Amino acid sequence: MPGARSLALAAVALVTVGACRGGASGPKVTLRYHPPAGAAYHYALDQQNAMRIEGGPMSAMPEQTFRMRMYYTQLVKGPAQGGVAVTVTFDSTSIEAPGMGPGAMGPALDRMRGMKSDVVYDERMQVLSAAFTGLAGAPSPVTEQLGSSMKGMAFPLPEGPVGVGDSWVAEHELPLGQQALSTSGPLKSRTRITVKEIQVAGVDTSVLLGIETSFPDEPITLTQQGPGGAPKTGTLRLSGNLSGEQLYSLKRSAQVRAMMGGTIKMKSGAAGQPEMTMAMTQQTSLQLTEAK
Repeated sequence: MPGARSLALAAVALVTVGACRGGASGPKVTLRYHPPAGAAYHYALDQQNAMRIEGGPMSAMPEQTFRMRMYYTQLVKGPAQGGVAVTVTFDSTSIEAPGMGPGAMGPALDRMRGMKSDVVYDERMQVLSAAFTGLAGAPSPVTEQLGSSMKGMAFPLPEGPVGVGDSWVAEHELPLGQQALSTSGPLKSRTRITVKEIQVAGVDTSVLLGIETSFPDEPITLTQQGPGGAPKTGTLRLSGNLSGEQLYSLKRSAQVRAMMGGTIKMKSGAAGQPEMTMAMTQQTSLQLTEAK
C-alpha cells in the first residue's frame, strides 16, 4: 500500500502522565492502545506520487504521476483475544493518472467499495491478525497488496514512558506483491518515531510525533520461475526516506492528522541486462474528518 504507514489508523490512550513538569527530562507519558468500544472515526487519505526512470533503457520515458483519494471508516469493536478488534471499511476510492484512460481503474475500484478489513491490535498497537472480508465477485487487483501491507500500517507504541525528545525504532518487512517471487532475504524499512510535543488543551492531551522512515540500500536477490520452469534471477535495492508528523488526540483516542513525504529510489537488474533506476516522490496526508 503506497505510503501504507499513513493508514496507521492508530489510536492511543494516555495511561500515565509524569507529575513533574520541571526537571531535565520533562513530563513522561505511557502510551497504550485502549480505544473505547463503539467509537467510529472517518478518515480522508490523499496520496500523490510522481515516478520517473533515471537510468536504464527506459530513461527517456516521461514522468508518470498518480493521485489517489481514499475515504474509510474505522470502527472499534472492542476487546478480542489478546487485544482490541477494529474493523476498517473502505467507503470510496478515486484515482487520477494522466497516462491512464478514463475509467480504466473503475472495475477494480468498484470492487473495493465496501470492502472491510478486520484487524486485532495488542495494547502496543502491534498487529496480531488482519483479514479482508466483504468482497463481492472477483478480488480487486489491489486487494492482495492491501492485505500484505496491513501489518505494516501501524507503528508500535513504545515499551515504557516517553517524553519530548525520546524516540523508538520500528522495522517493517515490505511486501513485494508477487506470490511466485522468492528472495534471498526480507526487504525491510526502518522507522524512528520521536516525541516532538506533548500538548495539553483543556480536557484533551495530544502527542505530536516526528516520523522518519529509511530504506536499507542493500541488494537482495530475486528469483522467479521463467518460461519452461527455468529460474530467472535479478537484484533489487531500495534507498531514500520518508519523513513527516502525526498528531494523536488522547481524548478521542485517535489519530487526528498525518503528513509524510519524500523520495524512494529503486534499482533493479538481471543477468545480461542493464540496471534500471526509478525514483518515486510521494506526498501523503491523512485527516480525521469526523468522530462519533
